[in-house]
Amino acid sequence: AVVSTQSTGVSSELCEDNVTLLFTLLEKSTDEKTRCNIMILLHDLIIRFPNLLVNWTDKIYARLRDSSSKVRSTTIRVLTNLILNDMVKVKGQISELASCLEDEDAHIRSLTKLFFTELSKKTNAIYNVMADIISHLSDPDAGHSAHQFQSIMKYLFEFIEKDKQAESLVEKLCHRFRATRSDRQWHDLSFCLSLMSYNEKSLKKLLDNIICYHDKLADEQVFANFTLIIEKARKTVKTEELVNDLEVKVRFCHDKGGDEEGSCTEELASQMKQLIMKPPVKPTKARKGRKATKTNESDNEDNFVEPKKVLRPVRGKRKPPVSSEDSDDDLELPEIQQPTSVSEDSDEDFEASLRGASSKTKNTKQVKTKTAPARRSSRR
Repeated sequence: AVVSTQSTGVSSELCEDNVTLLFTLLEKSTDEKTRCNIMILLHDLIIRFPNLLVNWTDKIYARLRDSSSKVRSTTIRVLTNLILNDMVKVKGQISELASCLEDEDAHIRSLTKLFFTELSKKTNAIYNVMADIISHLSDPDAGHSAHQFQSIMKYLFEFIEKDKQAESLVEKLCHRFRATRSDRQWHDLSFCLSLMSYNEKSLKKLLDNIICYHDKLADEQVFANFTLIIEKARKTVKTEELVNDLEVKVRFCHDKGGDEEGSCTEELASQMKQLIMKPPVKPTKARKGRKATKTNESDNEDNFVEPKKVLRPVRGKRKPPVSSEDSDDDLELPEIQQPTSVSEDSDEDFEASLRGASSKTKNTKQVKTKTAPARRSSRR
């Protein structure tokens, strides 16, 4: 049968006709070598006809739970080659690969770690599947113990290094609390939150989404994980008010979260909603000072005195000093006596007086032009 199925790689028609026979032999064959050879043959067929085998990838992932360690190791190598070469899309089935981190065989564990190390080199590859891995592995039907889940998560969270990834993952995990069905899922989700390193933004995400998990804080293990988060946040978050606010709300929800029967009463629920609401921003010193000045101004409106306006000199270029030649005030005009009667002698006298006045003005101009540079030097 295996020899006949090797001809499926000749054409897509032969592959489509024999693909069902291949997966039937893969599941029901008792020979581990046959299963390994079929897995290698499927690797070649997926590379050549990827569209024909898209719907059969679940059957390939199922061989990770095969009883034979050789089949499991062969499956890991095949999936590693296909995923890293983008021949198979990484979906929720990758949780089956993550469970191999706790395999009995040490060689399989090392192959799985090598796969996730190479996958982490792709941008956001592990971050994109982390939420699905957590939800699948925390499912009670998955059959993983709490110890196995925690060891797997400790290894995978080492690849979450960017702050933006941590902030988004915190918000996703908080919303996952609403879809939980058992206490075990509460414990697993709170444990994953405790593995991350927090800054101001990620801690604020955790605080803003407290409405999603406030009723689970009555559980002692969930409360212990959140206490560990607060202790880690005190070392990394600079704003102590944010950490203190989270601690107060977590302790309140833990102490008052449920009644004797374990259900939250209406009165306590209303108290929690009021506490969960964002508190008003406390005014800083600058705001307090502004408020004080506003109150003083409102009280002293009647006694307010308008300040006097101080006229400042206009800054500009200094005007040059006026020279003595251009000023008319410095000229000394001679006194001219007007005659009472007009005669020829008086006209001669008048002309003589004018000549004398002009000679005097010339003398005064010459004297002042000599003294003008001295005045300028003194002003300087």
